[in-house]
Amino acid sequence: MPKCKFCGENITKFDKEICPFCGGKKPLEGNDTFTSDITQTINTVDKVKVNKFKERKKLVNALLCMFLGIFGADSIYLGKIKLGISRLLVSAIYISALFCLLYFMPTGLNLGFCLLISIGSIFLVYFAIGISYLFVDGKKDVNGVYLR
Repeated sequence: MPKCKFCGENITKFDKEICPFCGGKKPLEGNDTFTSDITQTINTVDKVKVNKFKERKKLVNALLCMFLGIFGADSIYLGKIKLGISRLLVSAIYISALFCLLYFMPTGLNLGFCLLISIGSIFLVYFAIGISYLFVDGKKDVNGVYLR
């Protein structure tokens, strides 16, 4: 692209009469070349910003799922906050529903036993899921980075 002889801005070859930047008359007069070096026309970035994501481990994710999966800690560890909160809510609803079902049944189970069964059953489910996470490859975090 040609440059204006007054202000040095890149202009098109159709701006022969007036420079659109500085208003100078006949900005191309005296310039023989209508091309310029490409490195002069591109604004380069001094420092390239590289997004470096925190590397997350498969073992930590599996252990969090095994022991704190009821609270959604493994999803929060991967950066999936909404999924972690929804798993916490689903676990709370499941525990309370199973507790009420067992406690108000005519079998006469006591309070502690009903609570143990309801929490223990979902704990076993998340424990099994956590074990399966140890053998699953290709699990990603919220940034799309694979677990190592």
